[in-house]
Amino acid sequence: MPNLFSLLESENCQIQTQLSSAMPDLIPTATYISPDLKKDFHPGCGPHSTQGTTTGPSDVVADKGAIDKDRPTEASDSTLGELRARLTTLQDQVNVFLTDRMKLGAAKEEDDKDLERRILDDGVDEDDVE
Repeated sequence: MPNLFSLLESENCQIQTQLSSAMPDLIPTATYISPDLKKDFHPGCGPHSTQGTTTGPSDVVADKGAIDKDRPTEASDSTLGELRARLTTLQDQVNVFLTDRMKLGAAKEEDDKDLERRILDDGVDEDDVE
């Protein structure tokens, strides 16, 4: 499985992160741009937490009893605390999106290989394939 950086480089895409809005309410946003897609991410109204769903030890490691010693503290009730929590929500959204996109890319690659095998092995006409 390619790492995130090789995926981004191979698709010639960018992720831009910026802070929009003025103090005291900092709202982070992110934009994914590739040749075939542009997607904006916003943390939404909440609730937000610094305990992300896509961060921390993997399920395999956690199932073996690992303890997350780097687990972040809960967000404080301040402008920066809220920003930390919103950024975690935003990070989860981007991680889920990129993981799904990589899975779709892998599935398409497998379908292409299957089509090639069928053409070579069975003489299937490429135009006859749905």
